[in-house]
Amino acid sequence: MSMHGGIPGIIDMWNHLLQDHTKEAGDRLHAKNYITIEAVSPYLILHPTSTSAWFITEPGLAGRNNLSRESRLTTGIALCLEDHTVTSKTNGTKFHVYYCCLGVPIFHEGGYTFYFTKEHFFSRKYFPCIDTPVSTIIAVPNYRTHEEGHYLSIQPNTFVLPPLHTWEKEEEKEKDMLKPMVGI
Repeated sequence: MSMHGGIPGIIDMWNHLLQDHTKEAGDRLHAKNYITIEAVSPYLILHPTSTSAWFITEPGLAGRNNLSRESRLTTGIALCLEDHTVTSKTNGTKFHVYYCCLGVPIFHEGGYTFYFTKEHFFSRKYFPCIDTPVSTIIAVPNYRTHEEGHYLSIQPNTFVLPPLHTWEKEEEKEKDMLKPMVGI
């Protein structure tokens, strides 16, 4: 709960939103029940693909530095995925957060296991308002997954690597422009 951490009024607001917008009564959790993990959202990507996913980049509070069984993500765990890079690059005007329950694994690809999720709440604004996510698939690094997804066959790359954001396009262009100058 990094963006809505210690302030009781903010926590109450998130609890109210989560309670009101959860589709099934059994899924109504409080904000503190979700494990916050840093991820790359499928919005503002440099080279969008026909299918997209949330890529978990950091273990967050769910994963510790050791790779014990307790630090791995399992089916049914409540997750709060936050994309801090979007917030920092848009001067705090956008904040992508996705509350969900991790579903069943779909396939392996490029060092990731892809999972379906059960959507609870999604917002792209700093002041939360409900939105429809473009993707409800999460890519978890293989070393953070339990054995339940390890039986799946490895698929050809369609997602490839975690996506670049639109602001990284400028950095990529600068590198391309500097390449011819290196030989001078």
